[in-house]
Amino acid sequence: MPIWEHERSSSIILRRHTMRYEKEKNMLEKEDVRNLKKYFVLTYMIFWLLLGLTGYMISLKVPLYIQVIMKNICAWSPTFVILIMFKKLYPNITFKEYMKLHFMKKINPRVFLVSFLLQAFILVIAVLSFFIINNRPLNTMTFISVSNIIPFIIINLTAGVLGEELGWRGYALNILQNKYIPLTASLIVGVIWGLWHLPLMILSGYSGLELFYYIIAFMVAVISLSIIITFFYNKSKNILIAMWIHFWFNFLLKLVIIDLLPLLMYISVGYLILAILIIIMNKNELLVKKEKTR
Repeated sequence: MPIWEHERSSSIILRRHTMRYEKEKNMLEKEDVRNLKKYFVLTYMIFWLLLGLTGYMISLKVPLYIQVIMKNICAWSPTFVILIMFKKLYPNITFKEYMKLHFMKKINPRVFLVSFLLQAFILVIAVLSFFIINNRPLNTMTFISVSNIIPFIIINLTAGVLGEELGWRGYALNILQNKYIPLTASLIVGVIWGLWHLPLMILSGYSGLELFYYIIAFMVAVISLSIIITFFYNKSKNILIAMWIHFWFNFLLKLVIIDLLPLLMYISVGYLILAILIIIMNKNELLVKKEKTR
C-alpha cells in the first residue's frame, strides 16, 4: 500500500474513533443531566412528604423528642435519594468506595481554621451592626445557655450537616462542575438548595413583607454560602469541609439571642461580600472549568 493511502486510512480510523468517543461522551453527559434532574425532583418530593408527615405528627401532639427526630429525618432527604439512586448514579463503584472517595482525602488543617474564622468574623460584624443600628447597649447582649449548646450541636450535626452535604456537594456539585465552571455550578446548587428550604421559610412564622425579606435574605445567604463551600471543598474534594462550613453557618446563626430576621439580613450581606471577594481573589479556581469528576 502506498504511504499516502496508509496515512489516509489511519486518518479515517482516527476520525471514526474520535467521533465514537465524542458520541459516547455526549451520551454520558446527557445521562448525567437526566439523573441529576431526577435526583433534584426526588429530593424535593421526599422532603415535602416527610415534612408533611412531621406536621401531621406535631398536630397529634406527639412527644417533643419525636418531633425533633422527625425534623432531623426530613433534612436527610438529599442523602436518602443518593441511597435510592446509587446503583444508577454510580454503577461502577460500591457505596463503601463512594464514602472513601468523599471522606478519606487529606485536608489542610488551615482550611478548617480559615473557614471558621471568616464565618465567626461575619457573625461578630453582623451582631455589632445590629446593636449599633438599633441603639442597643452591648451589655444587653445574650447568648444561648451553656446547657443548650451540646443538644444544639447534636441536633445541628444530625440534621442538615450530616444529612444534606453528601447529596448537594458530594453528588450534585461534582456533576455540575463536569459541565460548568465552579461558580456557575455553585449558583445552581445554591438556588436549588435554597428553594428546597422554601416550606420551612413559609412555616417560619413570618408573614407579609417580613416573610418576603426573610426569603430574600435566606436565599442570598445560602447562595453565597454555596460559593464559599465550593471554593474550600474543591481544594480537597473531602466532604468534611462542606459539613464543617455548613455546621458553623447554622450554629453561629443561633449563638446570639436576637430576632432571626434582622440578624439573617446582616449576615446575608456579610456572606455575599465574602463570596464576591473569594471570586475576585481566586478567579482561576472559580472561573475555570475543572477536570471531570464524580
